[in-house]
Amino acid sequence: MFVMDEAIDSHKLYDATFQFGTVQEIRRSRMYNRMMGVAQATERATHLVLNIVEQNEGRMQLDDNGHLLIVGSLGIYRVDLGAFMAKFANPFDYNSFDVVEVHPKNGLVKEPKTACVQVQPQKDMPAYDLLAGYILGLLNDEVTWLQESLSPLRRTLFQIYGLARSPLSPSMEAYFANTINGSFDFSNDNFTFNGTNGWKWRLHFGQPLAKGFKIEYQKPRQTWWNLLFDDHDRDSTGHYTISGFFETVEHLAQCPALLREVNDWATDPIFLRKVASDYPPVAKILAERLTQESYDPANIYTFYDEPLEEEHQVVVRKLDELVLERAYA
Repeated sequence: MFVMDEAIDSHKLYDATFQFGTVQEIRRSRMYNRMMGVAQATERATHLVLNIVEQNEGRMQLDDNGHLLIVGSLGIYRVDLGAFMAKFANPFDYNSFDVVEVHPKNGLVKEPKTACVQVQPQKDMPAYDLLAGYILGLLNDEVTWLQESLSPLRRTLFQIYGLARSPLSPSMEAYFANTINGSFDFSNDNFTFNGTNGWKWRLHFGQPLAKGFKIEYQKPRQTWWNLLFDDHDRDSTGHYTISGFFETVEHLAQCPALLREVNDWATDPIFLRKVASDYPPVAKILAERLTQESYDPANIYTFYDEPLEEEHQVVVRKLDELVLERAYA
């Protein structure tokens, strides 16, 4: 018996409103059409990848091991195409990208850094479209490396170059100039940028005996700089919000306004108190907590859910006194 089916499957690849046959024949036909549609989309995406590599032969070349070498503006990347193809052939085996080798711009090294670079897939995106986006992202690394989703690549490039003038500098200067009025002074190894409430921040990164940054701030109408940390890695609790360069800049750019709302877990407690001891609006809010009977620096936990080390508790207690003095001055 033949039937005409208009609503058997809501996932129609082709606009075939009328189909003739048994119910199962119609459903098998639609299943086949959907699979063929996926296969055809994959074939088109494969040609796209090939065209990208052909059109950029000067910056994309294959080595004798089947790796694709991509020369970006910031570094050289070696992509294991065999691993990609194995995943595409059997998507049930593994659904993530392998790490990519990251080499400095001046040439390949024996022990390269690696980064786990991911591309956000769109619904129904063919696998090779994903690969196309991946290799184009590495080719145009001067733009993509600053995207929030590519923090692994950003960290790896920082491990290679640091904050000295390098291939990273031009895009970094443009990015921070546009977002936070940031300015690098490479001759003096510092970076100055805007915070909130008229504050400015300055990071010094050229200190040979320090692991972290020297951090200074300037309040409105001040012509001098106030010292916050000589070495923020040594003098703070190691909170993630002021750990790496990008994390520290992002956090400070929102301060001191952000500190009127955060607690001792969401920012570094030493940083919070150092700012509050010189900024009455934050000092008054913080003083409400410091004067509660239940307050004890020993009960402050780090972002790892561990209590502050005893040496940090001592620093916090001393700063608490300065905060209270500022709040009630």
